[in-house]
Amino acid sequence: MKLASALFVALFCATLTHAEPAKLNVDFGFFPKGTSCKAFGTNGRVKLKVGREIEFNIRENTGNVSFRCQQPNGATFTVNTGPLLPQGNHRMVSIQINQDNNAHVLWDQGGLRRKTVSGVLNWE
Repeated sequence: MKLASALFVALFCATLTHAEPAKLNVDFGFFPKGTSCKAFGTNGRVKLKVGREIEFNIRENTGNVSFRCQQPNGATFTVNTGPLLPQGNHRMVSIQINQDNNAHVLWDQGGLRRKTVSGVLNWE
């Protein structure tokens, strides 16, 4: 009986974990011109576009991607996207990370869903 209870608890906890979307879009908006970022924690396909914003499009292995960024004044920070991912199995998740230390997470779940997470920049 203890084994069955432990198995049930393990399966229940596994359903509460964040799923890995097939595609993850992350953009860094409103950072000073000259800010640079690199992605870590994925061996999936990573496309980087630098324009007004720094935009990453990642396919495969998207569950625990982190970014290390450096601003023109030398200040550095990291962002871990794993804890930002919504629960459930989503094909695509988009995250906008802003200099005000907030992330806006968007995904489709029978309609567009959005959550804002504070305190995402880990300054070094």
